[in-house]
Amino acid sequence: MSAKIKLLLRYIFVGALSLFPLILVIVVVNYLKNLGISAYLSLHDYTDSFELTLALMAGVIAVFALLGFSIEKYGRSIFVSMIDSTFDKIPAIRSVYSVSKKLAAMLSGGEDGTKKEVVLVEYPKEGLWVPAYLLNRHENICVVFIPTSPNPTSGYTVLVDESLIKKTSLSLQEASSFIISMGADFPQKEKVSMLIQNANEIKSH
Repeated sequence: MSAKIKLLLRYIFVGALSLFPLILVIVVVNYLKNLGISAYLSLHDYTDSFELTLALMAGVIAVFALLGFSIEKYGRSIFVSMIDSTFDKIPAIRSVYSVSKKLAAMLSGGEDGTKKEVVLVEYPKEGLWVPAYLLNRHENICVVFIPTSPNPTSGYTVLVDESLIKKTSLSLQEASSFIISMGADFPQKEKVSMLIQNANEIKSH
């Protein structure tokens, strides 16, 4: 009887796990729906007009699209530059805004039109390789951000000698997918595996 119960529980677990991607999509869609409804209700309380509320929401979406277009095409937006200039003059907010802007640039794939490099570093100890984002460098010292699974926005910022990192051809999206999926999505696995094997062979010699 105990064996049958364990088998049944295993079937239930495997079945639930197979539907996990669908459940995750439903959760995200439901969150966005609730966010949209909440935004609509908040605007409607001020406007007290269905048509004006929809027009304002459409206007906000259009502004986001225009900002994204100008940044992607020209590398900057005059409106965003004005906001940057304004916040740079406020000491209490300047540091928080600056850090938030750099984090947003990293997550979007680049800052000032450049893309962040994805590297491999040995962390938390020798022999354990993890993907990391190369954020900055000074001479031979590199600043890298090591994200945690399954949330790539949390992690550790470390200073490491350039000789101790291995450059990869992974894009930010590929590395993020690897981290979020906890390794289930392993892009460029042949290249990454070969890179680690070569690094280990060099160290063994």
